[in-house]
Amino acid sequence: MFLNNINVLCLIICLTDFSRSLPYDNLNHTNLYGNDYGTKWIYFPNGDGFPHYVNLRTPENGIKFDMRRPIDGLIEFRLYIGNDTYSYIELNEIGQPYEKIYQDTTMMIMSSHKPLKIITHGWKSSADKEGVEDIKTAYLETKNVKVITIDWSEVADSIYPWVAYQAKGIGAKVAQFISALHKRYNITGKQFHLIGHSLGAHIMGIAASRSNFTVDRITGLDPARPLFEYPSFKHLENLDPSDADFVDVIHTCCGVLGYEAPTGTVDFYPNSGFPPQPGCGSIQKIFGL
Repeated sequence: MFLNNINVLCLIICLTDFSRSLPYDNLNHTNLYGNDYGTKWIYFPNGDGFPHYVNLRTPENGIKFDMRRPIDGLIEFRLYIGNDTYSYIELNEIGQPYEKIYQDTTMMIMSSHKPLKIITHGWKSSADKEGVEDIKTAYLETKNVKVITIDWSEVADSIYPWVAYQAKGIGAKVAQFISALHKRYNITGKQFHLIGHSLGAHIMGIAASRSNFTVDRITGLDPARPLFEYPSFKHLENLDPSDADFVDVIHTCCGVLGYEAPTGTVDFYPNSGFPPQPGCGSIQKIFGL
């Protein structure tokens, strides 16, 4: 079984397309919006799939916004109880339940030797949207694991450049949280698997790199491209292979909304990684434009 798995993995790696970053017009898309699309502005869907106009200008190239807005108290950590996909305990930044009546239950769940899956979302989304909900539910219904979802929607629901800049601060808060879990409940680095979509992928990378232990695995689901890869904003930190023992990245919208260049230990490019994926329409149809 082990050799079969290794052979399959090697085949996937060999078939993976590790192409370099290209301008939007070179990605076999029909650009109906002019030369500024993908460089100065872009359409970006929220957690419900509805497109939003995103201005990609930053303080470096013309737009001004207050980067100092505090984010304390704006992040929720939800620990799910057993395999119940609806009931959860809200934890504070040091891994303790806000309500004392849940202390024993929290200790029982967190002290187990089960793998720990921690899942988060991206821009203008939340832990209640399908992206996080579907992954959380699939794990709880099919695997013997413990699951925490992270909701930072109060920060995520703002203009994209500002939210992208806040990824570093959110990642630092998540690093504090997972370091507290590691110490308080004796959860080993090997038990940690961080999963993030879009901006959430970069947040998980930042969290792992700033924790006081080595995280076993990070899964990045279409790590956000705008302001991280192209056009780039020098103050941002992106998901990197050095962030954990193993970083796997899945690219399905590369070169548009998702990273195109490899950014993990192993990068998977289903159907070459470019949109539209099978079953989806054109970029314009996806966004209903």
